[in-house]
Amino acid sequence: MASHKVFVCTATGTQGGAVARQLRALGWEVNTTTRNPNSAAAQALTSIGVNVYQADWAATSYLETAMAGCDQLFLNMVPDFANPTNEATQGKHMLDIAKAAGVTHVVYSSAFSTPELDAIPFVQHAFSSKGVLEAAVREGGFRHWTIICPGYFMANFLAPKAQRLYPGAAETGEFTLAMRPDTALLMVDHEDIAAAAVAAFREPERFHGHKVDLTSETVSVERAIETMRRCTGRNIRARYLADDEVEAAKADNPMLAMDGILRVMSKWAGAEADTGAWGLPTTTFEAFVERERQVFEETFRNV
Repeated sequence: MASHKVFVCTATGTQGGAVARQLRALGWEVNTTTRNPNSAAAQALTSIGVNVYQADWAATSYLETAMAGCDQLFLNMVPDFANPTNEATQGKHMLDIAKAAGVTHVVYSSAFSTPELDAIPFVQHAFSSKGVLEAAVREGGFRHWTIICPGYFMANFLAPKAQRLYPGAAETGEFTLAMRPDTALLMVDHEDIAAAAVAAFREPERFHGHKVDLTSETVSVERAIETMRRCTGRNIRARYLADDEVEAAKADNPMLAMDGILRVMSKWAGAEADTGAWGLPTTTFEAFVERERQVFEETFRNV
């Protein structure tokens, strides 16, 4: 029998799915919820033995049923840029249900943060809930907790994230960016995030009370673009906007403000040393592209 039962938030997504798969590979029991249990992602989870419950996060009784008997929680909330406080509200609701269900160990996937980032208005608006939830995890009375703070997702270049962050790129192969060619991206593979979460679940005493910045490899934007172009054989390229173009384009594409944040993050190039200090696995971006080749082919099939 599995020695632990973990409730994984958003297991039909990138991070949560990786955590669920890695836990199941260990033989651990995993519960999750989804609005649509007939989706391909939900069916894939069911096929590997994940207990998938149909539930909306606002439906308390359904969440209580799904979390019954779980002793560990992987908390991973979806940002709501239209209503940033909604993420904290949902997250604290999830923590309350987890505490009542008997969960004693929480691993929360937050976001990479620095004082300089926190001073940027867009960050204050879009990511304020992360800090609220970090405090809720620390002060929630759980026996063990760990906060992991991933950098820039390698999967941001793939569907479905690419369509949201870089409109038009999947169709044309051209990424319109407010970054510079030499902007250093503190990149992280979602499988490495999952490995960090699983390590924390397996060694609760070692990871308890720690906030771990998580980076797999620091890569310049132009190197990332070149790697995708070379490995896929597709005409993937970047258009780097001038500062005045960025300001004009923000009205139609507010996500360009994220590029400005990434420029600031460049100052922390080398943050993967923190990951290495914990003995956690790291994946190069080139290895990620090779592993996810099929998804890259599907994302850029028209390029």
